[in-house]
Parts: sequence; structure tokens; C-alpha cells
Amino acid sequence: MMRASRRVDRYVRARGRRCAAPLSIVAALLVATLAACSGAAGDADDGVLDGVGRLPGYDFWAPVTLPDGVEVNFPLPEGGPVGPVAAGNRVLLIGDSILASTSRRYANEMCATLVPLGWQVSVEAEAGRFSEFGVRVVQSRLPAGWDVAVVYLGTNYEGNPESFTRNMRRIFDRLEPLPTVVLTTGEFRRAQREVNDAIRETASEFDHVRVLDWASVAGLRGVTGADRIHLSETGRAVLAATVARALDAAPGGPGRCLESRFTDDSAINRDILPPSATAPSGAPSSTDPPANTGTTPADSGGTTSD
Repeated sequence: MMRASRRVDRYVRARGRRCAAPLSIVAALLVATLAACSGAAGDADDGVLDGVGRLPGYDFWAPVTLPDGVEVNFPLPEGGPVGPVAAGNRVLLIGDSILASTSRRYANEMCATLVPLGWQVSVEAEAGRFSEFGVRVVQSRLPAGWDVAVVYLGTNYEGNPESFTRNMRRIFDRLEPLPTVVLTTGEFRRAQREVNDAIRETASEFDHVRVLDWASVAGLRGVTGADRIHLSETGRAVLAATVARALDAAPGGPGRCLESRFTDDSAINRDILPPSATAPSGAPSSTDPPANTGTTPADSGGTTSD
């Protein structure tokens, strides 16, 4: 297994030296990495079996070279990737504008990265939303049936740690027992440290929740734009790859890009989001089964950062 890891390392580093352009990483890099490890015969040493995919526990290590030449190792969630413990391949992603910017209505980085790994992906994220939004998404979308959840909330913070913690606890409680990855936020202001402390403390109360240290990546040069909050093109690819590593390969397939039900980004200035796409690209799409959906009224109170 260690031999396979070293082969992935050499392959990705060699790719990085040959490519002069900044990484628009992900789908190609991740799929190419898997292909490089599998070989024609699908050797067991590589962690890949023909017609089956990567074996649980296989090392999904890969660095990213940012425009300034800094090499980054993707963080793993505490407790390791959730793919090996998932019952199926349907993943629900819940978040604010940071996650919304990677959705199929924009550049579609999240689906383009996760679908080749066998995941059926629904990004339920809207710009300008507070933690209460996550409670509404879970209440509305959970009946559709999911195997894994990813949560990115806290960019917009009302300055009330009790309220934030209460909402995160409600989200985690309703998602139980689904394996759940919660990301820390970028620490673009002092208040975000309070947010991240609350995320870690609340997650520690639930056995099914694993914390992913996105803050360690978000602060790197080139990941965010001029406002130091919202992601650059490279940053969106890095976020998608970070989530991919946290999930690892899905236990079944095929992957699909599912339709999002929460898509209202009118709470913020549209200029800080990437250009809208008229149709998703880079991944097959599907209409998700009907669920108890509802409107998404704007949150009130607090400070909006996205």
C-alpha cells in the first residue's frame, strides 16, 4: 500500500512540473491519479480493482500547486475519509456562497470532481445564508434519502455563539446517523475563530460527524479573491478537491450531478459569485426524486459576509 502511495506522489509531482498554468485541478487530476495507480491489470498493490474501484482505506494523497508555487497537502477529516463507511453513494452538500460557487449553476467544480469518484451529488447552498439555513435544508431534503452529508456554514455569522451552536447541533442531530463532514470556515476575520471553535466543539458531541480543517487551506494565497472571503477560480477547484479527499471513492456507482432545490443567491451582490452557467458541464446530470421542498426566505439579523 505504501508503494502505491509513493507512485501517486511521483505521478502528481511530475504532472505539476510539466504544467506551467495554475491548477484548475480537479476532475482530470483525480481521475488521472486513479488511472495511474490502477495499471492495465488493476494490480491489488495499487488499491484498485478492475470494475470495482479503489479499495477502502487506500491513500488518497495529492498535493496542489497554487499560483505562487506553494505546495499544499489536502487535509483529511478527523477520523479519516467517510467513503469507506458510507452505505451508498448519495451525498448532500449544505452551505452558503462558498459552497454555492462550486455548484452546477456556476462552474460546477463540485460535481465535476465528485461524480467521477462515483458520487451522486446535490449541492444545496445559497449565498448570504446563516446557520439556520442548514436546518431548513435538512428538514426539506433529508426525506430524499442520502448516504453522506457535507456541511459548510458559518461564513455569515450573527456574533452569537449560542445561536450558531444550537443550529449546528440541530443539523447534526437530524443528519444522524449519516457520516457527516463539517468544514471549518476561512478565518478572514477574528470572529471566524469563534465560529470554528463552535464547529469543533459541537461536532465532538456526535460520533457520526468529522471535522475537516478547511481554514488551514483557505488562508493560503491564491485560494480566495480580493475580499479574502470568496473563492478564486483556483480556490473553487481546491475546495472541490478537498471535499473529494474527505469523501474518497463512493462505495457504489455510477455518479450523477443532481438538481439543486435551493438556488436563491439574491441576498448578495452577484458580482462576487462566478458567472452563471446556462447548463451544467463536466458531469452527467439527473433530476433528483421529489422531496418535501419549500421556499427559502432570507435570513434576518447578523452580519452577511457573502
